[in-house]
Amino acid sequence: MSTILFKKGLHTTYRNAVGKHFSRKAFEKLNQPQFPVPGSILINGIPFAYHDARCFYDTYKEIFVRNMYQFTTAKPKPYIIDCGANMGVSVLYFALKYPTATIEAFEPEEGIFKILEKNTRQFNLHNVHLHQTAVWVNNTPLQFYTDTGMGGSVTNVYSNQQPTLIQTEILANYLQQPVDMLKLDIEGAEVEVIQHCAHLLHHVQHLFVEYHSFIHQEQHLNTLLNILKNAGYRYHLSQSFSRVRPFVDATLACENMDMAINIFAYRS
Repeated sequence: MSTILFKKGLHTTYRNAVGKHFSRKAFEKLNQPQFPVPGSILINGIPFAYHDARCFYDTYKEIFVRNMYQFTTAKPKPYIIDCGANMGVSVLYFALKYPTATIEAFEPEEGIFKILEKNTRQFNLHNVHLHQTAVWVNNTPLQFYTDTGMGGSVTNVYSNQQPTLIQTEILANYLQQPVDMLKLDIEGAEVEVIQHCAHLLHHVQHLFVEYHSFIHQEQHLNTLLNILKNAGYRYHLSQSFSRVRPFVDATLACENMDMAINIFAYRS
């Protein structure tokens, strides 16, 4: 285990959501490991635990450096739902950026949930409600596979792995009121879940979905985008993972994922 403190110095610095500066040189060291390296890092003087340095690096850079989940709201107490909270980088971002918000955070994988729970406790995030469950279309135990890093899945089967059972919750139950931000990064279950709660999306102002495409499975990006269009959203797409030369390239992520697209849906 290691602890790293970001300090402002001679090197280029990063700025986080609350204006602190971090050494880019120290931060880039987390990008080196090719295998899971657990540890912790001081953010605002408080240790933030991670189960995988490279995963923390990638996630922190997207969320805190690029501010990919930033949204605007006039609500004094925004309501945020984070599905696929992982170690809690997104939860911390939402809690710091929107300190008066109520945040519901879902993470089904037991080991990663414990890290999420620890980070939430360390940062004294009383406005965050944690759920050791996956969002789904009904309340039922499901077989769960994990990549031990960025996430696990009830739809993407990993080789040479014995799945565990996880509990699920119905996302629609949390969409019965206005939602300022809904984040869905649920590793392949997004289409079924969005289809199930499509009639409630009028309550959601900002919606982030990561769409996952798997080889040997039918693609449903068009289905997802049509649901968002019919719900009155304008959407923006950006690459999360894709092949550089799709006609000839056979590169995969997570054993059998050939594409992942970030979808930002909002009301103009």
